[in-house]
Amino acid sequence: MPRRALHRLFFTWVSLVGGAACAAAPTKTKAKPGPEVVVVADALAKPSAGFLPAPGKPIYYVIVGLAERTLGAAIAGEPQPDKAVLEREVEKALASQGYVRTRLGGPIPALALIVTWGSANLMIDDFTEADPETGESSTSSVVYNRREIAQLLGADKANRRLLSSSEAEAINDAARQDRLYLFIGAFDAMALAKKQKKVLWRTAMSIESRRTSLPESLPIMLASAAPWFGRDTEMPVFVDDATRRKAEVHIGVPVVVPDAKAPSAPPPKAK
Repeated sequence: MPRRALHRLFFTWVSLVGGAACAAAPTKTKAKPGPEVVVVADALAKPSAGFLPAPGKPIYYVIVGLAERTLGAAIAGEPQPDKAVLEREVEKALASQGYVRTRLGGPIPALALIVTWGSANLMIDDFTEADPETGESSTSSVVYNRREIAQLLGADKANRRLLSSSEAEAINDAARQDRLYLFIGAFDAMALAKKQKKVLWRTAMSIESRRTSLPESLPIMLASAAPWFGRDTEMPVFVDDATRRKAEVHIGVPVVVPDAKAPSAPPPKAK
């Protein structure tokens, strides 16, 4: 076979092999963006009351209630998390902040927790009325669960201060969306044993329900809200992917770092 034909055959073979390798190479899929989590937290007990974890001093708790609760109109067929999986994820998020679950025979609990979850959708009815004199009709809307949605999104906190236009718009947009939520409330366990309901702190987290579900987004919701367990947010906190990508700032259990030792004096030089 002539040398030129051999060269042509060789380059044809190389191009075919290279093309096959490129076709077989896996393509990288873009990661699905995480949901924006709205966190609203209330601390109703003073930090000095001994209900916040400290280094070497975890706060023990028991879970006394787990329930699904719909805030508004329920959506048929909406997937809900498995209760055992949800309980495990909640326990993991609490442990990241120094809250340890105790069981029969373990340490005496300081907290009794209730956990609720579900959908939070506005219940709206539109009414059309006709003016008897002019004949013109007008439509008015009545929202039945405005208070529950406002509390879930911290609108009552926002009303206590002057908001920027962007802050007000973000809260109003969230209130108009169909949402999914999870709520953790902490009671004084000793007071509850005496049939006294003393709420110590509560933390609510919610996401827009479009293009996601509660079972899928549960871990990221809890991870976004965990730093505020037992603490207070002055305003609703919007936690998105950009916030989660920042350097971690642990608002949870503080870590005591010992002071660095003073450097010793250098040895005297030999004469």
